[in-house]
Amino acid sequence: MGEIFSPPLNSLLNTNMNNIVINYLGGSGGSFVYYYLLASDSNIFSNVNSIKIGEHKNFLDKCFYDQFRKDRDLNDWKKTEIWPSTDILPCDNGRQMFLFCNEVPKNFNVADSVIINPYIGDKKKWLRIQVLKRCWEFATFPKKYTYKDFLKRYQRVHRKLEQDSKVANADFYLDFLKFLYDKNERIKLCDFLKISVNSRMEQYLTHYLDCHGDFLSRLTR
Repeated sequence: MGEIFSPPLNSLLNTNMNNIVINYLGGSGGSFVYYYLLASDSNIFSNVNSIKIGEHKNFLDKCFYDQFRKDRDLNDWKKTEIWPSTDILPCDNGRQMFLFCNEVPKNFNVADSVIINPYIGDKKKWLRIQVLKRCWEFATFPKKYTYKDFLKRYQRVHRKLEQDSKVANADFYLDFLKFLYDKNERIKLCDFLKISVNSRMEQYLTHYLDCHGDFLSRLTR
């Protein structure tokens, strides 16, 4: 969709009190960014089974480590995804976070929210992630396949995809691969949301990277 830059802070946004929407296209790291922010020592929470996940760190840890497991194939992660509810929980001083893959529902009001968009900045790298994780355009692609079938699907998807996985109208864009390997990029997001990086957030990062072996590091070369 072309080059989009992270805009300067909008004077109308109070990022310390606005709710947060993470909107991303499949294979762009939205789920990890969601957990990373919930791990912060802040007023950010999400609604999972009417529990304010984020406030309850033990429950948050269980959700995170159940979803991202080293003993599970990467293309099976989607089977254990835990999606937060879009129901708003009453809270005087908290910021509720919502997670939307692909599109924000038309009936969801984003007027009082800041929208964060993790994206993959290179189409070929995005495709490699989709193939490995069986997500987005490769969500229904079988584990066992012929080279001919794979090449046909790959070429069709390559023609169809934009040059990157950015969505329109976000308040903050982050290059997900840079976010994983450059702490300054993580600090930029945290500064935008007026939170600080803590040890739990970085422990989540280490675990997430370990689950991928050297796959993600090879994408950054």
